[in-house]
Amino acid sequence: MESVASREVQYTKERAREFSYDGASSKAGSTADLFPKLVTMQRQSGSMAFALFAVEANTLLKPGEIECPMQSPGSQDVVSGFIEVHSEFLLSHLNSSPCPLIFAPESAPSFDTLAARLVRTEAGAAIDVALPVQLGAMGNGFVVFFDVRAMLNNDLLLDLHRKSLAVMREKLRLAFGIASGTENLNDREIECLQLVGNGMKSEAIGDQLNLSVHTVNAYLGSATTKLNAVNRIQAIAKAIRLGIIA
Repeated sequence: MESVASREVQYTKERAREFSYDGASSKAGSTADLFPKLVTMQRQSGSMAFALFAVEANTLLKPGEIECPMQSPGSQDVVSGFIEVHSEFLLSHLNSSPCPLIFAPESAPSFDTLAARLVRTEAGAAIDVALPVQLGAMGNGFVVFFDVRAMLNNDLLLDLHRKSLAVMREKLRLAFGIASGTENLNDREIECLQLVGNGMKSEAIGDQLNLSVHTVNAYLGSATTKLNAVNRIQAIAKAIRLGIIA
């Protein structure tokens, strides 16, 4: 019989293929534009409520914390209770696995065929689904659907997960004040930004890439403009946040 671990590995591979799509056509112009997308996903999952959780970075001085910048109307009590009970577990899972979480009471099905981690909850509790979103330096979090009524299968989980990643990416991009499409730097612009971020001067970058100083500065200038930054330092910071450079 196929093990849960092997299903998780397969799910991760499928997720990587699904998430490699070009999401430019679905970019949002404001946070309000994301709400209908989440409502559509809520209907798809047959859930009673949804929430988007953003997770602050985990540092030596401050552990990661979960914030809820978006949620469905009237769900404040449900969301607050979920964070209070499961916060520590959610943070741990986010750092260890990309697989969905299904919170369900003992009376619910075992979901043995799903590439997801099952978390048993108290009797009488609803079935909740939490989809981890890991975007590296850009940010991390979860999209959670509460009291899910739809028949869960791997195709549904994969589709919801793909859409969750797109929504979270847009939410974080908007939070950084970066207009849609501005992160589409070309290879040379990314290369020059990375090398400046590594502490190199334009002259040294030109020598390494066999480019003139004027050309290097032109690439850095266009990258700064595309990232809607006021200078190179801010451009590098935004590129790191978006995961464009290391």
